[in-house]
Parts: sequence; structure tokens; C-alpha cells
Amino acid sequence: MAVELAVGVSLAAGLALAGTAGVRELRGRWAHAGRAPAAPAERVEIRWPERPSLGPVRRALGLFRGVADDQLLAPLRTGEIDRVAFNLGGSSISLRIDFDNGARAAFKPRQTNWQTVPRREVAAYRINRLLGLSTVAPAIGRMFRVDDILSHLEPDSAYIAPRLRAEMIQNDGWVVGELSWWIPRIAKPRIDGYPVDSVDGVVTWHRYLTIGEPVPYREARLVAQISDMVVFDFLINNLDRWSGGNVRSSPDGSFLYYMDNTLSFGRQPAGAEKVRSYLMKVQKFSRSLVAALRALDEEAVRAALADDPGPFHELLDDSEVAALMARRDYALRYIDDLIARHGADNVLVFP
Repeated sequence: MAVELAVGVSLAAGLALAGTAGVRELRGRWAHAGRAPAAPAERVEIRWPERPSLGPVRRALGLFRGVADDQLLAPLRTGEIDRVAFNLGGSSISLRIDFDNGARAAFKPRQTNWQTVPRREVAAYRINRLLGLSTVAPAIGRMFRVDDILSHLEPDSAYIAPRLRAEMIQNDGWVVGELSWWIPRIAKPRIDGYPVDSVDGVVTWHRYLTIGEPVPYREARLVAQISDMVVFDFLINNLDRWSGGNVRSSPDGSFLYYMDNTLSFGRQPAGAEKVRSYLMKVQKFSRSLVAALRALDEEAVRAALADDPGPFHELLDDSEVAALMARRDYALRYIDDLIARHGADNVLVFP
């Protein structure tokens, strides 16, 4: 079944010049924050179009690239396996499943590789929508007979059958995992000519996301999305985003996808050091995303996670939820500290 994707994303418009005072390197409890320039600098401000308030935090948007999540997930819930291929490029087991109804999905089963916990991909999708974001592909839990997977392996993937038998965690011939709607085409986004996740790319977006530094108009939309992604990854404690190959975009580079979130939701209340270090590289944030963080409460999180867990006992356990809420508080303290130092208009610069 072919699903026509609607982009439905508007570009930012308008430029304004404004002088800003120099800023100092953050110290104290935010000692790992990136250094801001010490001298006054001219900044290009992007005047973004108004967009409606998110209102109360809710699992409401329910869209992925302009298409309703439920529309994308429906054929994944009911389709029968037609073909299976092994996805190259990672250390964990990841399969591409084509269904008899024309749908396609990425399938990550429960497996012996501790870095891949399928239920957490579904949790990441739910939290993404709860924050008013539409950047994680719709995901659900589902179980399949192991023999059904193996018998439908494409010839080029037949060699992987022994590994699948050995590493997929089975229960009476069945394996539980998560299905993510298959994004047809992805690319490696670049910023000022550098891959976003390369050393030069990180240095570049870090500079643009430092208070007092100008943001080129040509990169403004991407820079805003990187800011959102870093906040989201800190909230879910995603250790895998910047390890190589997990920063992807639409073919034209205009829309970031938050892919591969199974190595997330570790129980560190202040986030893993690596994840926290990326948050400290960002000093400019989305006003609406910060508002959604402020409105996020444990009741809303638990309600979103409890809805249709599929074959999983739960999407996150109590300690994982508690750690998520602690990271939410940590992120807000960091952002509020920046606001106290530099003013809301210099920190909440994206819509």
C-alpha cells in the first residue's frame, strides 16, 4: 500500500540584525557548557512565523511528515510477512519486513545484544509525540513466529539465518520486537558542507547554537532542528545518536529524522555524561519545545506509555520513568539558568 507523504513544513522567513552583548563561559553546575564569545558580536536573528500554542501536553499531533500515525501503523498491525531482509550497517539485528498488504517496516527483535531494547523505540515514539514533535517514525510492538521470519528471508539475506536463531530471544517459537514505519529515502544531513555528526559538523552547529553567534539564514532551519534533537535525546538519554550513522534526514536535508532510539532511557537522572555533554553545547532553544517540557508531567508520560503496549509488559518501568522526569527537571534548570543570565529572547530564539 503506497502512502503519499505530505511535507507540510514551512520555511522560516525574514531577517533582522541586532547587536548583542558578549557572554561568558557558563560555570558552576553547568561547567561543561560550550564557551560563548567574550566580545560583543553582531547576530542575525531569524524571524520565524507564528505557530499555534501546544496547549496542554497531550498525545495529540499524531502525524509523521503530514500523514496520520494511525494510517501508517494500521497495515503494520495486521500485515502478514511477505519478504524479510537483513539491514546492514549496525552491530544489532535489524530487519526490513515487507508485508502482503504493501507496507514496509524496520523490525528490531528482542535479542542478546544488550544495546538494543525494542520497547524503548516505541517509548521514544510516544514521548516524541507527547512533546509535540513529529520526528520519530511511528512504532508499535508486535510478535512473529521465528520460522515465519526465517522462511521469508530474501536470498541475499539467507546467510543470516543461523545468527537470527542464535541471537533472537525466543519464547516457544515466537519473538517479540518493535516495528517502525519504513522511511523510504534518507540522507546524511550536512551543515556548512560538513556531515552534521562529524567533528567539523558538531563544531559548526555548536557555534551557531552559542548565544551571541550569528546563525546563517541558509542553516537556520537545520540548526533549530538540531537544538530540538539534542533536547529530546537528553530527555530520553539516547547514547547512540552521535556514535555514527544515526543522524539522518530527508533527501533534501531539510527535515531531521530521530532514528534508532533503542539505546535510550538509561536510569541516570542527570543523563549519561556523553548525552549531557551534547546538551551543554546548546544555548538556543525552541520556545514551544521548552513550554512542552514545562507542561510535561509524570501522569501524562504514564498515560502515553500505558496506551497499547502491545506484546510488551510495559514500555518503561518505574525507575526509567523516574529518571526521565529527573532529566526533564535537569534540562529545565539548565535552560532557566541561561535565561537568567542572558534573557529569554536570547535563549528561546526558535518558535
